[in-house]
Amino acid sequence: MRTYLRAAMHGWLRALAPGVPLAATLAVALVCMATAAWAHPSPRSELVLALQDDSIRAELTLPLDELQLAFGAPLLDGATGRVLASDAAVATYLVGHIRPVAPDGRPWVVKVQALRWMLAQRPADVVATVVLRPPGGAPLGTLVLDMDAIGHHVQSHVTLVALREPGGGAPRLLGTLRFGQRKLAISDAEGRWWPGMLDLFTLGMRHIVDGADHLLFLVTLLLPAPLRAVQGRWAAHAGTRQVAVRLLAIVTAFTAGHCVTLVLGAVGWIVLPARPVEVVIALSILVSAVHAWRPLFPGREWCVAAGFGLVHGLAFAAGIRELGLHGSRLAAGILAFNLGVEAVQAVAVLVAAPPIVLLARRVPQARAVAAALSGAVAVLWMVQRSFPG
Repeated sequence: MRTYLRAAMHGWLRALAPGVPLAATLAVALVCMATAAWAHPSPRSELVLALQDDSIRAELTLPLDELQLAFGAPLLDGATGRVLASDAAVATYLVGHIRPVAPDGRPWVVKVQALRWMLAQRPADVVATVVLRPPGGAPLGTLVLDMDAIGHHVQSHVTLVALREPGGGAPRLLGTLRFGQRKLAISDAEGRWWPGMLDLFTLGMRHIVDGADHLLFLVTLLLPAPLRAVQGRWAAHAGTRQVAVRLLAIVTAFTAGHCVTLVLGAVGWIVLPARPVEVVIALSILVSAVHAWRPLFPGREWCVAAGFGLVHGLAFAAGIRELGLHGSRLAAGILAFNLGVEAVQAVAVLVAAPPIVLLARRVPQARAVAAALSGAVAVLWMVQRSFPG
């Protein structure tokens, strides 16, 4: 059976790149992964709705860089910081991309009341105050929201839609909008905790897929798992049982680490600036790459996975803390978001582990190539994140 699996894996890799050495195939795969991971999760938009007597008042926050891509013309002079587009032009653009519809299909009236250019903060935002008014006789709290102000052009962009309950309090997540999914059905608010949990699960999945540096760290740390260190080098192959134990220990430790800080960060007990966290995440990949090249902490990979997992969890926490959830909704939101993260992580490990084990035993140079590529990407990330722009 083991021989059959090895032959099948070998054939699968050959099928991906016929006539190309396996080490080169792995190198191409790592480059593709690194390219996909080059950008951290892109900034997202937020649309917060508040029901008024006869209308809905919405505050729409849009990241300026991505709005400019979708708008199709420069909005800001990067050298002088001068706004190039008029408020009227941006308002007209937004009205054309916000299309609420009543249950009977009649369109709502959309009016942009004000625009604020938040240029002092980084990244810069454009905040629009929008009034949505239903047609005569249509219910105020039941509609289909059709919106693609950025998502029609920037395919990775996500818009969070939330409802501010009467009497104040934190907004409740209603759902998300993205490329290919620009419509969201909204009904009267219900005071329960589970609405929006599926969207938070999906948000957790997208967070780790779009920010694939988390996966690159984990996969790089797994590279030497099938081997044993001998006189300061990776040489002897570990037994099947030992490999399985190592893989499980690394993944479990990383999960435990990032779960702890995900919870602490989401509730606001630990909040660190995003830039240092992202630099340390890149550093974690570099450390893992050096270890995959030459043993630094053989047999203690799980300790490193747990330690750096604490840092990765802080990046995860930022994704849910911004939603402003409280109480049971916060607890359910953390659970749903984390399950989404774990689902993608589990699939990634299940896909990556077999070729890692096979190549470590059949093509030793593949590990060195993969480690070198991961290390190079990590160094570039560290520079990019330390000195943005």
